[in-house]
Amino acid sequence: MPAKPDDDPSVFREPHMLGQPLDLSKGDALDEEPARGGPIEPDDTENSVRDEPSLRWRSDALGGIDGFAQIVAARRAATSAALRALVLVGLVLASGPLAVLCAIWSQLGAGGGAGYFAVAFTVPVVEEMAKVAAVLWLVERKPWLLAGSGASIACGAASGLLFGAIENLLYIHVYFPDAGPELARWRWTVTMPMHAVCSTIAAAGVAAMWRSVMRTGTRARIADAFPWIGAAMLIHGANNALAIVLSAFGLDPGS
Repeated sequence: MPAKPDDDPSVFREPHMLGQPLDLSKGDALDEEPARGGPIEPDDTENSVRDEPSLRWRSDALGGIDGFAQIVAARRAATSAALRALVLVGLVLASGPLAVLCAIWSQLGAGGGAGYFAVAFTVPVVEEMAKVAAVLWLVERKPWLLAGSGASIACGAASGLLFGAIENLLYIHVYFPDAGPELARWRWTVTMPMHAVCSTIAAAGVAAMWRSVMRTGTRARIADAFPWIGAAMLIHGANNALAIVLSAFGLDPGS
């Protein structure tokens, strides 16, 4: 004779609760949890069972399991100043060239009216995101490798200057090699400082995001950085739009 249906609505009649009660202090035994479906890397800040919202009520039983805040604090204490300095240099050297490649990509196939649109709207968005992309990724994934919010801002300023220098050389020696000295003067005195200022503003947003991570012990939120990054995009776009207007009247030696 088949068993009668169990009408007990208690959560303890759930199939996964009918066996031996789970010991949450043995986190690796929770193999059925997608976040625990294998060994956890020491720096894995995304998949710790301690940060599962459904387990916060049992936080006292998770004392032996590190969550995001614990991982960040431990890695920050173990990271040397020399390594952070090396990471900062790498960020600067990578950010400028990366942004140049992204800028070239964003303008491929854009000519005529589309070219003007790209210069005024698409290019500022792509370039300002690309100039801070590396440090943005670091804050999201390994924030302990930054010495502080000032390191983020310094990285933005330096990467903006490097980006401006590389772009100037391309404009002067590759794109418009026959242009007069006015183009070089414009590029070095107006365009390059503009890039440095805009990327510094964007990096200030990334610094605000990093401070939020350190203060709250929670993962990075792009919303903390976006007002600053958006302001950098607007300033960059306004500069490019002004250059287009001046060029139409023959007053601008280079955009």
